[in-house]
Order: sequence, then C-alpha cells, then structure tokens
Amino acid sequence: MSKEVLLISDHPDDPAFLAEVAQVIGAQVQTVPDPERAMDQLESHNFSAIFVDVSKVSRLRNLEMEVQRRFGLLGEQVQASRMHFISDKPLSEKRDVIQSPFFGSFFQRPENDVEEAGKYYGRILSAGEERGANFLVRLLGAEGDVQEVSLERSAQKQEAAEAVRNYLLQGKVPARIANTLTNVVDELLMNAIYDAPGDEFGRPLYSITSRDEDRELLGRETVEMKIGFDGTYLGVSVTDHFGSLDRTRLLSHVSINYRDQEYKLRQGGAGAGLGLASILNTGGSLLYHCEDHRRTEAVLVSKVFESYRDFRSQFRLFSARFYG
Repeated sequence: MSKEVLLISDHPDDPAFLAEVAQVIGAQVQTVPDPERAMDQLESHNFSAIFVDVSKVSRLRNLEMEVQRRFGLLGEQVQASRMHFISDKPLSEKRDVIQSPFFGSFFQRPENDVEEAGKYYGRILSAGEERGANFLVRLLGAEGDVQEVSLERSAQKQEAAEAVRNYLLQGKVPARIANTLTNVVDELLMNAIYDAPGDEFGRPLYSITSRDEDRELLGRETVEMKIGFDGTYLGVSVTDHFGSLDRTRLLSHVSINYRDQEYKLRQGGAGAGLGLASILNTGGSLLYHCEDHRRTEAVLVSKVFESYRDFRSQFRLFSARFYG
C-alpha cells in the first residue's frame, strides 16, 4: 500500500507544493479544505504526514476541537511528529500556533520556486522517516560526504566552529555566508555542551558555569558534530546524549521576533535557545530530533548561494520532533 498524505487547506498554491513533496516520498495526496470533513479521512486512513494551512488560526483551532471530540488529544490518528503547519507569515509573526499540542513542523508558504521547495521538503521528510543518528547521511546522500567529529573538551567548541568555517571557505562559499552559518553552529554547540547536561533529576549541571571555562566532556557529555555538503545543501548536526530539550521552552525561544537584527552570539549566561530565533532569519532550516533522556540532535540545513540576499530569502522550515 502506498503512503498517503493529507492536506487540510483551501489555498490554491498548496496542492502544487504537496504534489512535489509526494513525488519525492512516493505518496498520494488527499486534499480536504474543511477540518471537520478531514476527520472522516483520518478515521479511515493512516496518513504518514498531515499538512494544515494555519494562516487563519481559526482553522487550526477547529481542527484541534474536532480531533479532541472524535479521537482525544492522545489519539493515534494525529501526532505532532506527523503534523506540518503551512503559513502565509514567518513563525515569529504566528507565535500563537506554538500553543497547539499538534505543533511539529512549520514553514512559510513559498512564493517562488515552489517546485524546488516541495522537492526539498520531500527530501527532509524522506530522511526523517527513520530515527537514529544517520539523518544527515540520508538527507545528503553519497555526494554529501558526511564527516563526523567528537568533542571531548568544552574548549573544542571554538575549534569545531572554526573548522566549519574553513570547510565552507574551501568549498568556495562566500565569506559572509560562511561566517553566518558558523555563528549558527557555534550556538548549537553551545547548547549541547552547556545547556543539555543535567543530573538524574533533570536539573541543569552548568547553568552558572562560565562559557570560557574549559572542562573535560566525559561519558554522556561528549558531543558529536557531523557536517556534509552535496554541492547545493550544507548540513550540520550537533548531538548531545541527554535528551533533555524542553519543548515549550524551545518553541518559545525559536519564535521570538527579533525582526531584522543581525545574528548576535550569546554573550554568556545559560538557557538553551537564546539565539535560535535568529537562526531561522539567517537563511537556514532548523530541525530537532529529541529522544527523551537519550539524545537530542539539532540539524542545520541551508542551501548555499553566491548572493547573501538570495541566501537570506531561501525557503526554510522549522521542525521539532519529540519521542518518548
């Protein structure tokens, strides 16, 4: 039986986007504009992904009420990991949607290059069908030549970030874009090294530790970083072994509206995600895979352009998948 994808939208551009997604993942698309009628499909079909137009929050609220009425919020028919919100505005201007128990992935509807954006989204979905540490390898394929490094001291964070910068410059990536992406990687490494570790009760271990203090990363505190570039897309993943990421906190931070401010590195102090909202304004997609108490993988994926303006305006998505 082929996979099926459900689209709950009456926007005229969404079927074309979903057609490209479905072609990549080998699925058929069913389009139902009305949330109440969509429940009938959910009762009889096991959809691998559900796309919902949340440009009007009323559609999302109606969907939530219908799901709760028919299946309960814990029903198998609708899970956050399968949900994909489509909006006419960026997440920073649609912060109300992060309150939804079904928030899983979010993207602003592409106005240009819809076919390319759909194929890219399909690649993301296909790579994420399996759990585990090989997401980047599945996404970039053999051409991505994914390399891995383990950080065993906190002071190696700067070395790792600089290695990413050199990797990009050697790949002829413009310096301004390389610097921007390096700052993002630095933020992700900072979160994994200082914010993720916790004791047996989940209390943070290094909330007041200076970010300049070097310490050995022993056992679970070891951080893995992977990087690959297939000639079009750069991918960097940072993995910790605590799985302590707080969903509410992450969504709150990543949706903060910094408007058009340039990305600024955190100047000290703890708190995962203080720079995450800016990451989505730099030109990259950000994806989280969190297995509770086991591991959290943060993935940056970005198309590389010759023009910084094109880089900043590229299609992007945010995804946060949490598994028990």
